[in-house]
Amino acid sequence: MSSIQQFIELPVPMPPMLPGIIGINNSQYFSIYYWGSKATWSNGRGLGTFSYHAVYQPLISHITLAIHLDRYHLGSDDELPQQAILCDCVQQKMYVGEYQEIDRFLQQQHSQEPHHPLSTEEIEAAIKAVENLSTEQMQRMGMFEMFGSTNPQARQETTEMVQCLDRYITEDLIQHYVYLANRGNYTAIRTMNTLKLRIAKAQKQQQHIESN
Repeated sequence: MSSIQQFIELPVPMPPMLPGIIGINNSQYFSIYYWGSKATWSNGRGLGTFSYHAVYQPLISHITLAIHLDRYHLGSDDELPQQAILCDCVQQKMYVGEYQEIDRFLQQQHSQEPHHPLSTEEIEAAIKAVENLSTEQMQRMGMFEMFGSTNPQARQETTEMVQCLDRYITEDLIQHYVYLANRGNYTAIRTMNTLKLRIAKAQKQQQHIESN
């Protein structure tokens, strides 16, 4: 039987808003990875997509996580995921591990649940639920990523998630990135550049506020 101890705990807590942003609320554990050109979640029984630009990319590229995920392959447009991020909604922790092992672990949380085949009425209700999705709901699921930016609510949720992770940025962490960047580590260079752009943008906004 798979145990959560076999996975590597990531150094920051799971942002508490993450399950709600990606649209999962009925499982203690779920995983996230990149599959079939989409950011994807799975809870061992079902799966779905969510916004790459508003959730997945800001999460995995955040300075508190990027270097810790550098050696893992969470999936790409050309390759299936070899690893995945496992999230614990109760303990608010995140782990990384082999995709197949995490998938087996997730299936265990449903092993004691009775399995009932869907009736014709339930299947029709599921189809109708998809047909009745609003444009906003589909945007939040990442279904329109190829057509442009996400909606204002998604941008606000992204901001809150990033601010949550920002609390765990330390001087030692910055110095570690500087050390790696000076030695040519691409992830460190890219992450530091992103942070520099964020700081410049924040300074510009502050100057605008002070001048008005």
